[in-house]
Amino acid sequence: MSNKKISIIYLLFFIIPYIVCLLVVGISYNALVLHALTWRILAGGLIGAFGMFAVKVIAQRPVLIMYRSTTQKFLKGLINFFILERSKWVIGFNLIIDFFLSIGSIYLVAHVLTLSQIIGKTLGWLVLILMISLTLASYLEFETLSIYTEKKKK
Repeated sequence: MSNKKISIIYLLFFIIPYIVCLLVVGISYNALVLHALTWRILAGGLIGAFGMFAVKVIAQRPVLIMYRSTTQKFLKGLINFFILERSKWVIGFNLIIDFFLSIGSIYLVAHVLTLSQIIGKTLGWLVLILMISLTLASYLEFETLSIYTEKKKK
């Protein structure tokens, strides 16, 4: 698999869904909590961090395949962020980063979107973007990133 193809798949399969999931955290929190920017934001950040961690856990096999296939140092560094099969320190650092990114997403959504937008159709659009992104990425390289292997007939 070429570095260009890995970059496109990484963008469609991980970066866009990661950003969309962060926005889902921010929108969901702001839709549920009327006083969004008080001490309750810490609970939202914590729940968001564990939710983002769960998203990363699901994607471990494709991430490892792409990490092993790429030859670009910069791309390896980006992909390395999603690899959780390492020390507890790296997992903890990932949770801390996701905690702060979740809080940032909550603040961003609260300051950029109006309450009617938050409660309206925003989540539907994000789910649509997520589905399109994942579908395109899966279409581009299903066989390489999949755990499904077809037996070849001789």
